[in-house]
Amino acid sequence: MRDNLENNPFSALFPSVNDTEKFTRIIQSSGQIPLGTSNVVARNKSVQEASSVSPEVKCDSEIDEIVKRVFHLTLKNEPIPSCQLVYLEDLATALAPEDSIDINNLGQALFERLLLEDPSKHLVIHPPQESSHLDGHVIQKNVITYLFECYKRLYERKSSAKNKDLPCIDQGIGLIYQNAATALRQCELFENQSLHLQILELFADENVTNHNLSYFFEGIIKEFIKEDGEIEVINSLLNAFQLTLDVIHKDFASRSLLSYNGSYFRFLHLFSANKYLGQVLLKHSAPKNPQLGNSFADTLIGAILCLSCLPKSQNGLFEYFDKPLQQTPSIVEGNIWSSTQNICENLHKIFYNLLKCSSEVRHQTLNWIGECLHSNAARGKIWSSHVFHIGSPACVSDGFILNLSSVLLHLCQPFCSDLKDVKLLKIDPTYCAVNVNSDEESRKKGVHLKKIATETCLIPAPENLSRPTADCYGFVSECFFLAHRALDLGFRVIFERLMRLNQDLARMQRAFNDAQSQAGAQSELVQAIGERMEMEMSRYLSFRAALLEPTSLQMMSQLHVATAVWLVQVTLNTDIQVPMSSYAPMKFKEMSFPLPEEIPITLSCIPEFIIENTACFLSFVRRFNPRNLEEEGFNFLNPLLTEVLVFMGSPQRMKNPHLRARMAECLESLLPHHNEEQPMLNPNPLGCYFRERLFKEHPFRKQIILSLLDVFVGIEMTGQSVAFEQKFNYRRPMYIVMDYLWQIEDHRKCFKILATEAEANMEAVTPPLFLRFINLLMNDAVFLLDDALSNMAQLRQMQAAREAGEWENLPPQERDQNEGFLQHTGMIARFDNILGRETIHTLEFLTSEITSIFCHPTMVDRIASMLNYFLYHLVGPNKKNFKVKDQKEYEFNPAGIVMDICKIYVHLYKSRIGGGSLIADLQAVAAKVADLASQQQTEEEILAEAPDEFLDPIMSTVMVDPVILPSSRKTVDRSTIARHLLSDQTDPFNRSPLTMDMVTPNSELLSQIQTWIKEKKQQARNSSDSQD
Repeated sequence: MRDNLENNPFSALFPSVNDTEKFTRIIQSSGQIPLGTSNVVARNKSVQEASSVSPEVKCDSEIDEIVKRVFHLTLKNEPIPSCQLVYLEDLATALAPEDSIDINNLGQALFERLLLEDPSKHLVIHPPQESSHLDGHVIQKNVITYLFECYKRLYERKSSAKNKDLPCIDQGIGLIYQNAATALRQCELFENQSLHLQILELFADENVTNHNLSYFFEGIIKEFIKEDGEIEVINSLLNAFQLTLDVIHKDFASRSLLSYNGSYFRFLHLFSANKYLGQVLLKHSAPKNPQLGNSFADTLIGAILCLSCLPKSQNGLFEYFDKPLQQTPSIVEGNIWSSTQNICENLHKIFYNLLKCSSEVRHQTLNWIGECLHSNAARGKIWSSHVFHIGSPACVSDGFILNLSSVLLHLCQPFCSDLKDVKLLKIDPTYCAVNVNSDEESRKKGVHLKKIATETCLIPAPENLSRPTADCYGFVSECFFLAHRALDLGFRVIFERLMRLNQDLARMQRAFNDAQSQAGAQSELVQAIGERMEMEMSRYLSFRAALLEPTSLQMMSQLHVATAVWLVQVTLNTDIQVPMSSYAPMKFKEMSFPLPEEIPITLSCIPEFIIENTACFLSFVRRFNPRNLEEEGFNFLNPLLTEVLVFMGSPQRMKNPHLRARMAECLESLLPHHNEEQPMLNPNPLGCYFRERLFKEHPFRKQIILSLLDVFVGIEMTGQSVAFEQKFNYRRPMYIVMDYLWQIEDHRKCFKILATEAEANMEAVTPPLFLRFINLLMNDAVFLLDDALSNMAQLRQMQAAREAGEWENLPPQERDQNEGFLQHTGMIARFDNILGRETIHTLEFLTSEITSIFCHPTMVDRIASMLNYFLYHLVGPNKKNFKVKDQKEYEFNPAGIVMDICKIYVHLYKSRIGGGSLIADLQAVAAKVADLASQQQTEEEILAEAPDEFLDPIMSTVMVDPVILPSSRKTVDRSTIARHLLSDQTDPFNRSPLTMDMVTPNSELLSQIQTWIKEKKQQARNSSDSQD
């Protein structure tokens, strides 16, 4: 018997010949009636007769039906009525005189059937004309397709009530699994067939249910496990499905966002839901070089993540919006969003299945994501967002990182969608303080985000203390920080590129208009600029569409609001005793101001990009999708403003002054409207009702002005190497916010309270906040307007030279340099004009109700000198020097500035004498100014020859109250050093620390000055009397 078994092809289905012999003995000893001689129960028998048949006979009858109706096989070359059968000639010869297929030889029969190259040549049908109604399954050539159909038909028979207890059906299904596993393991047996494509065809068939596919492949996997065991089975399965996965990878890599094959997702969903196949998928998608970020894009999962309206590579072409001036962007956007949403939902299902199918697969999945983000960390560098035309070839594409972000946002939904759910408070703030160095450590700690411990955090760790870390971290913490890291490397970077591209387009538009006016619409230069503008507009619309995908934007808004709630709770969680097993807040605490004095050490573990992401998101939606701020209602906006108030005015909780200034930009983004914005073509249909409520009803709204002025003053001395002009970029949104808040009574009162407190503490050791604020306000006004006027004069000269034809005679290179310098100067002038105007306007509305502090001896000379200086230049004899072509383009509005200056004069004048109409007030001011100017001129003439020791070394004016500085021992006027200390609390001569309480009066010098002034005035009176 052993020799016969060794030569039997069916023995290949068993691990060894011994196993084959054992199976044969069991079948022979069971005493089953051979299938060919069994008595089949007739269909027209009564129920009573059928129930009296023994189980063995019933099973044999069912096997006969299975062979004929499921497998369609026979050992007799004789047609049977109503049956379409395939005659197995070789097996019939080998088994002769046995001429029936039973459970003993069904496996042999099935294997031989699979080896037939053309089953139709072995067909036995009766009568012959039945071939016109032939069942395609009977002559199916494809091995996997045939086996799956057999499985499906067997499963249907098993599902019927009368067959539930028949073991022969399970045996038949087992044989199908065995043969399918053998085919996949030894595909060379079927060299003329593409088994991997047959598998994909099954999943492409919409008539095939997921249930059948799932059970079919699970059975196959069990056969692999029987053969190889739990450990080695992964490699065997990878070999079996390698070609199938390769086909999917190659196809996705060659497709675009709108042309991918959706049926592949069905296959990947099944793969990702099985703990063995999930490992196969991840092993197949392992990057060749994990240190190179773009190697992740060269994997199957990476190829899907690359499907986007943005190029698949950093330097690839933009395929959409190729004719931006001829297309309707909204139609293209709708197609892009629909397809992107479908891809991200399918990707989410794949990752979700991988994460939940087993702890090992979860670890491998999180490791893949963590490695991907780490190897693409270069995307977050400053140069990455600036030089988007070149980009970083070592990193994945923008579309890849946006889609990965969307997947992570989907995974965050369970703990972000309900702000009252305590799951949100399970996020451990110390996650990013952990530095894992091995796979085992990563698995043990539950930290898969690599090298994140090097990120700059909200506050530095206390000296001589290590940052706290928990024993291990749950999935909620991992998912939260992975999502934020992805947004930091994706959404933030792309938004910054979008804004720079927007600025470039504005400059191109100005250059296009200039070229048209000078060279004509048909010139080569105009056409070249137009083509470049069209190309850049395609980029712009593509970036914009990618960032505006509605589903991702909605989930992002939920994440940022949840982050705001969580950050505030972390700030309130001061009950920390290091070490602890977990540092998550775990329970909600009531928020109130003032904040607790104790600063939780956990803030030293939270990266700055967590807050930076929120600032970036708010800035984006304010510009491109303001309805997002209204859709969720007041409860959505409320936590965001609370977060801003907690961190903007608290350097103890967020050290970086630049990031605190970004909080002021968040305030601007939350404003209901902006006075200087142009009306939108498609206004927000939801209005701004909830944003208006936010600034009128927020429980901590009275903290806004205090926090805003604190950060306004705080960014003056950042302690870091930053361009001087950078502070003006930070302050611009603050001017807009203050202008809006001044119109609300509650906030106007806050300004007045701070002003009153400042006036009462003018000589305090630490200068009052409001006093420092208005001092810096005047400093900014002087610098900005003076710089703006200088640039406007320079622009006038360059425009005049160009219009006179002087540039036409220059070499092309020099002419291009002049054009570039003209545009650069114009850009700077425009910036200075906007900020200078806003600074003066801020002084105007402040002085409308706050005047006494501006008239204080410490401030009055400065503000008067400033106003007089600009009034003289703007309306004096040299005003023509600033008259340039296209003043609106440079935002130069001298009439508006003059009006604000006049209003400031009137406000301060009214505070002393009351007032009437504006014209009358201005006339009274003018008369008073003329009188004071005459007195000032007389006094300057009297004091013109003052000794040097009487002059202030900084202002070169006669000192009124000389004081000695403690470290440099220099003598200056008290008002001079007081103004200096408002912005810089150091000795101006040696930079040592200095406060007003450290200076000492120089009484001796004061006496000398007063005596000398008295003598000079007496001499002047005597001289005047003698002339009379």
